[in-house]
Amino acid sequence: MIAGCRSFCCIFISAMVAGLIFFLTCFASPSIAAEGPALVPQPVEVKIESGEFTIGPATKVLYTKGDARLADAADYLAGRLSLAFGEKVAAGPSDAADAADAVPGAILMTTTGADPGLGEEGYTLVVRKNGVVIRAAKAAGAFYGGITLLQLAPPEAFRAPAIVEGKLGGRQTVATPRPADKPNVSKALPVEKLVVPCATIRDKPRFAWRGLLIDPARHFWTIDELKQYVDYLAIHKLNILQIHFTDNSNWTVEVRRYPNLTPEKALNAADPRREKNQTYYDLARHYYTQDELKSLVVFARKRFVTIVPEIEMPGHAGGLLRGCPECGCTVDLTGPDRGEICPGREETYEILRNILEEMLEIFPSQYIHIGADECTKKNWEKCAACRKRMKDEGLENVTGLHGYFVRRMADYLDKKGRTLVGWNEILESGTKPGAIGMCYRVNRKARRQIEMAAAHGQRLVMTPPAHCYFDYWQSPKTEDEPESFPDHRMVTLRQAYELQPLPDYVKRIDPNLVLGVQGTQWCEFMKSFPHVLYQTYPRACAMSEVAWSAEPAEGRDYAEFFHRLQTHLKRLDAAGINYRKPTEIDRPKK
Repeated sequence: MIAGCRSFCCIFISAMVAGLIFFLTCFASPSIAAEGPALVPQPVEVKIESGEFTIGPATKVLYTKGDARLADAADYLAGRLSLAFGEKVAAGPSDAADAADAVPGAILMTTTGADPGLGEEGYTLVVRKNGVVIRAAKAAGAFYGGITLLQLAPPEAFRAPAIVEGKLGGRQTVATPRPADKPNVSKALPVEKLVVPCATIRDKPRFAWRGLLIDPARHFWTIDELKQYVDYLAIHKLNILQIHFTDNSNWTVEVRRYPNLTPEKALNAADPRREKNQTYYDLARHYYTQDELKSLVVFARKRFVTIVPEIEMPGHAGGLLRGCPECGCTVDLTGPDRGEICPGREETYEILRNILEEMLEIFPSQYIHIGADECTKKNWEKCAACRKRMKDEGLENVTGLHGYFVRRMADYLDKKGRTLVGWNEILESGTKPGAIGMCYRVNRKARRQIEMAAAHGQRLVMTPPAHCYFDYWQSPKTEDEPESFPDHRMVTLRQAYELQPLPDYVKRIDPNLVLGVQGTQWCEFMKSFPHVLYQTYPRACAMSEVAWSAEPAEGRDYAEFFHRLQTHLKRLDAAGINYRKPTEIDRPKK
């Protein structure tokens, strides 16, 4: 018995020592683990110089007159500093081209003297002892320069209230059943000053499309939660939020012309998953008014984030069919879970144009996503209207009919000055000139389709599940994780960081065809907004660096990123962003 106890004690002590070593090696202070500031995403060029600049409540954030968007960038930076100090920091216009000329000790955002080679989102950030100047050709660059300035400061610079029970700064009234559902309420206290090192930074993004997708069609998130999701994108220099508003399960957007498109009418009450996951549909009974969505667009615009609405068609349209059954085929063989509208009936196109007319009024985005994925097309093979359409248009099969539908919607949006975006399936019937293919399928067949489309100039956004699906598990130890994708598919932090958005077979044709990359957060199994954030971060931190930072010739260094991330996680804590704390599987390999 004594020997057994001694053996147990030895094992216990060994485990404690191993855990301590892991903590010291993986979660050491970035000042020890890596030289220089812990910036995420890593800028193109960083030169830290001697000296410091102190930001305090009296520090003014100035911007050159004549650019209203610069005012948005300056107001946002001043607002962040106000939260850090617990008192208002002023922002205002200036005639000066240099901070020292304007007000000694000020922060100045200006387009004067900007380097045009850094593009519309690039910037130079110069920190001196007597002030800060952020130069950018466009206001978006100045905004991102402000984010970098905040990252040069201690993590308290990102102090902000958390979203709790759907409200910013709310209080927890219901016990959370799992750790991942508990909000990460900021414990950061107001500070008297923020000290940043003198530095010169030149920076620009690698890709123009740096996005995330969120899915309120299967779990409904309040408009305030969506706004905070936008804000969290912005501090990672991500600039696209695609919102999956509609699906088989529900329709969540107000359409004034079709009042039956509400959760009461469009909800799929027959879905068998409702019994398994009660909140899956109980939360989906809400929907967004057009005024709410317009307020979201304004909120996002001030953070240089574009809202891209996804209104699913012709598949994943069960919610639409329950609200507007006249869009359906003359037969229905797909059952309650696989709604596909009828591309043969002219009434279908009229209804869709009417719906999109209202969506275009809400969302000024250049891009409108129609989904167009995972159509079984079983209805179409039997539907008299579909068969007639195929005959009249000379289409050989239902795949051709799908392509015909996509082309008609693309032509409609093009006439409205907008661009259609669709998943891989829009490429099955050939290239769609002027549209954007969002690539999530990565099998051999899909690769051939992508390569052929690229050869004809098809623009692409890459979102391969093995790196970009943030609803997947983050560790093989599923007993330690909240419920995620049912077949235990996994995307670790390392896998997210190792994404190569530009496939060699596209790069050989034209690297400019890949607009960028997008992380995807399908929400069937997300039971709370903190759970959504837990699944998103820190994997979105890794993806932000993939999307923003220039690709080094020798490849990205995951270990170096991981060390920088330890400081960045403190920023997430200060900002009230829930996230999964890295574990053994995330540890850099020696």
